[in-house]
Amino acid sequence: MPIIQLSSIDLKFQTDYIFNQFNLTVREGQNTCITGASGRGKSSLLKMLQAYLLPQGGNIHVCGINLTPETASAVRAQMAYVPQNIHLPVKCGSELLHMLNAHSRAEKAAEYLSQLGLEPEIMERSFDEMSGGQKQRIVIAVCMSLERKLLLLDEPTASLDEASIARLIHCVAKLKNTTVISASHNEQWIAATQNLIQL
Repeated sequence: MPIIQLSSIDLKFQTDYIFNQFNLTVREGQNTCITGASGRGKSSLLKMLQAYLLPQGGNIHVCGINLTPETASAVRAQMAYVPQNIHLPVKCGSELLHMLNAHSRAEKAAEYLSQLGLEPEIMERSFDEMSGGQKQRIVIAVCMSLERKLLLLDEPTASLDEASIARLIHCVAKLKNTTVISASHNEQWIAATQNLIQL
């Protein structure tokens, strides 16, 4: 059963089409990667799935819901999103859990941190005192701990070395009842996905 269905999507900025009569089907439980050159619409597609960017034509269904400005909140409640550029209004991982009202997920987040090669104590460290790769893995661990139906990852390997990418791939592969949609051009990540969409 499709968890995401895009039908005849038109998206353009000024006079330039990013998508013209674009169709996409993602089935529940699939690990799908969207790839392509810069500017081809990878990040735009992830934003459309959250209704932060609205197409000029076509229909988007997510989790059986027709995505409109009115239904956007209900759709976003089904997903967790890790952006490419992580600028958060919090100082550390624990504050991020607090911001998301996810205190009960702290133990689960710690489990994912361990799988990603980090000690749980790092949740209390300031984001200003850590590398981009550490911060990226913390945000991914927190988002996975929410256990939403959909996990959206925009360039999830951007700040990671090969060993950290391998850990992330292994961790994502073990997720249950989660459909993963990522945007990436990393060959190691792409090779591990089930469904590749070339833009």
